[in-house]
Amino acid sequence: MDTRKKKLTVNTAMCDMTRLTEESLSAYEAIEINAATIALSPRAKELASRLSLTMNAAQIIQVEEGTQISIKNGKAEITGNEAPASPTMLIVNGKLIIHPDSAEALKGYASISVNGKLLYPRSLGPLLNRVQVQGLSMSYPDDAILVEGRLRVDELFVLRAKGSLYFVMGDLVMADESLDIKPLAEKRTRFSVKNAYIAQKHLKDALPLFDDKTHITTIPEGFRFVEEENTLSAHMISRFGKHLFFPGKLTIPRDQENALRQLEGLQVADSIKLPETLLDTLIALDPQYHKLITYKGLLVTDKSSLTISQALIAQNPEGLTVEDCGVVTLDADISAQEILDKLTIRDCGTILCQPDQEMALIQIADDVGSITVANADESTQPENKEDSNHEKINTAYYQF
Repeated sequence: MDTRKKKLTVNTAMCDMTRLTEESLSAYEAIEINAATIALSPRAKELASRLSLTMNAAQIIQVEEGTQISIKNGKAEITGNEAPASPTMLIVNGKLIIHPDSAEALKGYASISVNGKLLYPRSLGPLLNRVQVQGLSMSYPDDAILVEGRLRVDELFVLRAKGSLYFVMGDLVMADESLDIKPLAEKRTRFSVKNAYIAQKHLKDALPLFDDKTHITTIPEGFRFVEEENTLSAHMISRFGKHLFFPGKLTIPRDQENALRQLEGLQVADSIKLPETLLDTLIALDPQYHKLITYKGLLVTDKSSLTISQALIAQNPEGLTVEDCGVVTLDADISAQEILDKLTIRDCGTILCQPDQEMALIQIADDVGSITVANADESTQPENKEDSNHEKINTAYYQF
């Protein structure tokens, strides 16, 4: 019976070591942690120094003893009614909204880390010294009416609008050409918004409602504003017509060539994403767009975690494009050449890989948070008795 202590390798996006104990450490001969973020308490840091422990991390955060770690994915809010019961380290992957009545609640957080977007009232700016933001930070007037997401100015909004400032987190849309917007000026309604999409017919009457910081895009006459969908289809054309205006991104799937050929006018404020095989058909339409993105093979998006296997690559000989995924793990049997020839990875959080895959990933990965590599000395060894004595963990979150 093999009585030797095991070696532990942890590949993760977030490693919580605040509750590290002597017992948990004594179970292993050595520990290696590969992570985007590691959280340590002073006691855990002292315990870790007693063992052969290797930490490879983009960020190491030290917090007080007993601090709770809370991870929120997507949207999170801090209000005066929800102060944490104990000191808390808050990590938000997405959007954090802080409300004006939150001064006391903020004191309960040991630290706040936002990977995405932070929105806070201007009066609380001095209290945010413990907040770290990787992304966009935006303040709003305390007395403004806060509108989350996109604001569509329609007949009902015009009737109910107040003579106040509306702070719009998303875009503002004034696309209905038959709408009477003059009552908004009479009520002294105002808008603070980054981007506004306004029908050409309303442009003159709408301009006084915005300050000079608003970027205004006009919607040409005869074009339909499409906000409910961002993937081209025959159903979309039958519903909205052949002249389409998209305020954001448009994706054209590889099986929608006929739908693309039916269009007579196309304007996209952001990007058009389509397979390389349909590029010539799109160019013939003479569309207007901000950015053109092509992809090869199968497109996989918006997965919290994804494992790319040899079988998945084999099933898609044209290639595989992975976008907007949290943690992407590559099987060890995928060669560097297959990565170069078949994979495109962009706008993802963390990629977990083997040492012989790293250089190929660096070449093909675009706008990823981190590429985390397993231990080079041991991952390259063939399976033998040493492998049974080595515990390896691949996960998005790991807590000791």
